[in-house]
Amino acid sequence: MIEPKFISGPPGTGKTSTFITQKYIELLKQYTYDRIIILSHTNVAADEIRDEILKLPEVKEKGLTKKTFKYRICTIHRYCKSKLVGRKEKFGYQDHKNMCMIESLFKLQQVKESDFDNDKHMFYKYLSDAFGTGKTLKEYWKECDKSSYKPYSLNSIEEMLIHYKKYKHDNHVCDYDDMIRDFIDKAVEPDIDALIVDEAQDSNVPQRKALEKMSTKAKEYYLVGDADQTIFEFAGADADYYHKLSRNAEQLEQGHRCGKTINALCKRIIKPIWEYYGYERTWKSTEFVGNHYRLPNLENMCSAMEILLDKIRNTNETFLFTYRQTPSDSWVKKFLKDNGIEFAHVGNTAHVPKKELRCHKLWPDFCKGTPMPLKQIKDFWDYIGSKVIVFGKGEETFEDWVDREYTIDYLISKKFLKETATQERDFCLIRVQRGKKEDYEKRLLYIKKILQKGFDLEGDVRVEYANIHTVKGLTFDNVIVDESRFRKEDYFTQLRLKYVAYSRGKYDCWTISTQDKYRRRLGER
Repeated sequence: MIEPKFISGPPGTGKTSTFITQKYIELLKQYTYDRIIILSHTNVAADEIRDEILKLPEVKEKGLTKKTFKYRICTIHRYCKSKLVGRKEKFGYQDHKNMCMIESLFKLQQVKESDFDNDKHMFYKYLSDAFGTGKTLKEYWKECDKSSYKPYSLNSIEEMLIHYKKYKHDNHVCDYDDMIRDFIDKAVEPDIDALIVDEAQDSNVPQRKALEKMSTKAKEYYLVGDADQTIFEFAGADADYYHKLSRNAEQLEQGHRCGKTINALCKRIIKPIWEYYGYERTWKSTEFVGNHYRLPNLENMCSAMEILLDKIRNTNETFLFTYRQTPSDSWVKKFLKDNGIEFAHVGNTAHVPKKELRCHKLWPDFCKGTPMPLKQIKDFWDYIGSKVIVFGKGEETFEDWVDREYTIDYLISKKFLKETATQERDFCLIRVQRGKKEDYEKRLLYIKKILQKGFDLEGDVRVEYANIHTVKGLTFDNVIVDESRFRKEDYFTQLRLKYVAYSRGKYDCWTISTQDKYRRRLGER
C-alpha cells in the first residue's frame, strides 16, 4: 500500500484553488481522467473543486463535463456509494431534517416523547459522532460531552436505535455512516491511479480506513489539509496523526486570503499548538493590512459597532458572523433584524428571500400603473392574499400569456384582481399572513426597515451567519467572531476553533467579547 503525501497549508494558501488544480494538470498528463479521483468532505467543497477543474484548458480540450466528474470529484460518501455494486437500496442519509420527518415512527414505537421532542436531530448526531470515533455507543458515552447530546440518555439512544435500524431495513434506506461502513466491509478495492483528498484533517476513523482501501492500487496518493484546522475531533478526526504527517509535508506558505492583521492574529492564536508540537510554520499574508476591532456585545452602540454598520451599509464587501454555540444564532439575528440588514444562514436562502423583498419594493409602482414583466407578476402571486385575487376565475390563466410586461389595470380587466387592488399601496396589507400574528408583524417590521435603508434587488446577500464548524473552508471579506459564548472545552480545541473562525476573513475582523477577557484568553497582559 502506498504511503500518502501530505500537502500542508494554513488557511487561504491555495490548497484547493492552486495545489489541487495544478496537481490535476500534472496527473492528467500521465493518467486518463477516469483513473484520477478527487474527494472532499462536503458537496460545497467538491463542487468548488470541480468548477475549478472544469475551467482548465487541458480539461476543456478533452471535452470533459460536469457529468464526467460525478463520481470522480465528489464527497467521500458519494464515492463509497458508487462502489457498492449490486445494492438495490435507496441510498440517502438521515440527518436532523430527516429525523424530524420520521418523528411519528418513534411515537408509534412508544418511545417517550420527552426523550426526543426538543432536539430530534441529536439522536443521529450522537450515532454519527460515535461511529466516527470507531467506538461503540457505550464506549463513546463514557468519554463524550453529554451536554452536547441533550435531551438523550444512553438508554433512550439505544432504544431508538432499534427502531431506527428497523426503519432503514423496512424502507431500504441507508445513511451516510452506512455508506462508509459498507464500503469498508463489502466493496472491492478501486482500480485507480491517483487519489487526492481535500481537507484531509477532517477525516474520522472509518473514513481514514475507507481512504486506505481506496488507495490500495493507486500509484499516487495525496492528502491535502491543515492539522491546525482539525476541529472535528469529537467525531473522530485525529490532529496528532496529521501533525506527525506535517513534519515531512510539502508546505504551502503564500497566503492569498488573510491580510496582515488577521494573519498576525491567527498566528498568535495558534502559537501554543505550534509550541506543543515543536515547530513554527511560515505563513505569509497578503499586502492588505486591515483592522481588528473589539465589541463588548451586539446590543450597545460603540465606535467599533458604528464602523461595522457603516461598512455593511456602504460597501459591497461580504460579512460573516460566526460563533461556537448555536444559542448565539438568536443574538446575531436580532442584531441584524434591528438594524434592517439583509442576511442569510450559510448555505441557505436569505431570511427574507430577494423575491419577497422585490414584491414589497415594486408593488407601489405597480399600483401606480408601471408595467411589470410576467415573471414579477407571478412572484406577486406567490404572496398576495385571497382578498384581492380572483385567480382561476378569470377568462385566462398565466400560461396563456406571452412573456412581456403588463399593467395592474390589465390584470383587473382580465379579472385576475379585484378593482380595489389598486387602493392597497402597501404590499404588506394584501399578502397572505403566514405563521403566528406576532411573528408576521415582526417580519413585516424587518422588511420595512430594509426597504427604508435600500437594498440591492438582484445582488447576492452579503451578510451571513453560522457556527464555526459550518463555515470552515469558506472565505469572506470581513469576519465577526463571538468569543463570549465559547464552551468550556479542551484548550487546544478552543484555539483551533478561533483559528478557523478568524481565518475566514480577508480584511477586517471584530471580536465580540470584552477586551480584558480577550487578552486573558490569548495570554496577554
